[in-house]
Amino acid sequence: MSLSCSCYEYDGEGVFWYPPDWFVNLTTKRRKRCLSCNSLINLNTPCLEFPYYSGCKDDIEYRIHGDVEIRRGTYRLCESCGEIYLNLSSIGYCLDISNSMVEYLKEYHELTGFKKEGLDSSPE
Repeated sequence: MSLSCSCYEYDGEGVFWYPPDWFVNLTTKRRKRCLSCNSLINLNTPCLEFPYYSGCKDDIEYRIHGDVEIRRGTYRLCESCGEIYLNLSSIGYCLDISNSMVEYLKEYHELTGFKKEGLDSSPE
């Protein structure tokens, strides 16, 4: 995991998602977990939702759906991880949403020389 300015092109293998533009309130029947930090997202609180897709996994799916993207579900980031995602992606970084957004932010601060109090749990 490291920050990158180059995004990969989807080659039809594995899972891909579409990035959201802004936060939405969680309107599911139950709380969901943040993909990045694994914290619970409460109902009716802001989160980022990433609908994710993949190609056909086997011949049966191919016969049913054809050669199309199949909607698999939705990944979610809590409000704090979502803020980090939106800010870093807006300045041109490509992020893997399954990795820790806090770790991405720490790496960004190390690369740029900025220091943010409270991100590092170890005293200097």
